[in-house]
Amino acid sequence: MTSLKTPFIVLQRRGFSTGTRGARGHGWLTNFREGKGGRHLQGEYFDRSQSDALAWNRAVLELGSKRVHMKVVAEPKSSTEQTASLDNLTGAAFDLEIDVASAVFPETVENFVQLLQEKYRGTRLYRVERNVGFYGGDVVTNTGKAGHSAGDFPRLATTRDLSSALWHVPGTISMVVPTVGEIDSRFLLCSHYAPHLDGIHRAFGMLTDDSLSLVKEWHDTLWTTYGVPAGFDLILTKGGVVDESHSSSSQAA
Repeated sequence: MTSLKTPFIVLQRRGFSTGTRGARGHGWLTNFREGKGGRHLQGEYFDRSQSDALAWNRAVLELGSKRVHMKVVAEPKSSTEQTASLDNLTGAAFDLEIDVASAVFPETVENFVQLLQEKYRGTRLYRVERNVGFYGGDVVTNTGKAGHSAGDFPRLATTRDLSSALWHVPGTISMVVPTVGEIDSRFLLCSHYAPHLDGIHRAFGMLTDDSLSLVKEWHDTLWTTYGVPAGFDLILTKGGVVDESHSSSSQAA
């Protein structure tokens, strides 16, 4: 007869001594310095490979995706208004194209597409997190403090979506998750590998190669003050669906 093992929890008592485990040469800090990731990535579950994660993301998009775009204007900073006026913009305009996994994340994608077509107009990429990417999509305060879904309720409960089907690799777009199982309008464009966000925010698409190159250039050249763009505002002016049934063949590498 085959016996079933009952899961159990082992409580460990932590002892204190002089110096930390990292300082003594066999703790998480030593592993981190050897390139094995942060504390939360080490141990039996640490087997991350950026190339494998990218291949996985592409496979998920192949199940069914749409190509969408967002137009971004790099406008010299001259206003402190909550939402930028679109009538007097004179800065250079750029078009970011994104393949979104509509088959796996139908609710997340539908929310994002509706926001692109209306509520994102005039909002800024409000924060740059170094070696991670750009945050945007605050349709309430334009500062990152709040967000609102495309529907009537502030947050969208996406219970049918898989929370961690895509990994945060360079080029990933992810919805910020302010409350477990819910999203609003805020999003993240990853310029770098960010495995610490896997399972926290909801990655649902990938920038095309050309768009990722542009986002990386912004990351490397844009001046910031405490993470806020200082010299220019990156303002979203319009967006929408480019291809309703796109076959992904050129995601960011």
